[in-house]
Amino acid sequence: MSDPPKIRHILVAIDASPQSLAALEAAAELAARLGAELAGLYVEDINLVRLAALPAVLEIGAASARARPLDRRRMARQLRGQAARAERAMAVAAGRTQVRWSFSVARGLIETELLQAANEADLFVLGRAGWSGKRKLGSTARKLVAAGFRRTLLIERGGRLLPTLMTAYDGSEQSQRALDTAIGIGGYLAVGMVADDEAEAKRLQSEVAARLSLVGLEARYRWLVRADTSELADMVRPQEECILILPGESPLLKGKSLPEALDEFECPVLLVQ
Repeated sequence: MSDPPKIRHILVAIDASPQSLAALEAAAELAARLGAELAGLYVEDINLVRLAALPAVLEIGAASARARPLDRRRMARQLRGQAARAERAMAVAAGRTQVRWSFSVARGLIETELLQAANEADLFVLGRAGWSGKRKLGSTARKLVAAGFRRTLLIERGGRLLPTLMTAYDGSEQSQRALDTAIGIGGYLAVGMVADDEAEAKRLQSEVAARLSLVGLEARYRWLVRADTSELADMVRPQEECILILPGESPLLKGKSLPEALDEFECPVLLVQ
């Protein structure tokens, strides 16, 4: 059996929102743990730039609630200011964790630019909801999840990483990749055995235990027999600091869309597709 794939290049989407700053902290922490390089990307939304060029568009001041013309030059200054704050935050996080880092700015459609950059990374990290601050997945996160990037870590503001890694294993190729991702990160591991009956759960547990013995790791196991995402959420909830490493096509979804399933989890979720 081959060694788990190495995570050497981590990309974080950062726009200076609280959610993206939480994603930055998590990405820096993981980069330090794995000896990986950290790359930050700020995307100037081309739709906002185009909107600011229209003569009849107004913006409402957040503090004054007054309407005023949406000025192209003011919009450019705001975007440059956000990018500068994002880069400063990146420098601080990378300095604190002592990781190699880079920062770049792109202009275009947010999802397109992020996906293009993510193709060069081993792990893509982003906040669940950007500036909205909601717990459920925001529109950008939903589109990026739907695009099926191989490893995407979704972070909520205030979410803590480690020391526990949790994953759901059903014997499929995706669940094997999720398990290998957990092995590659290392640390305390809990595995939910997703099965139709107890005999299958026992067989899957033996399969996982054999895989872990090859790399000198142990795990805590729980059988998720004929379970759904709610039971997996119950397994995760008592853990204050963890990452749930979830196969994107797990039988636990049971007819739910992937974004709907992800909304059930309060912890950081590393999606493997």
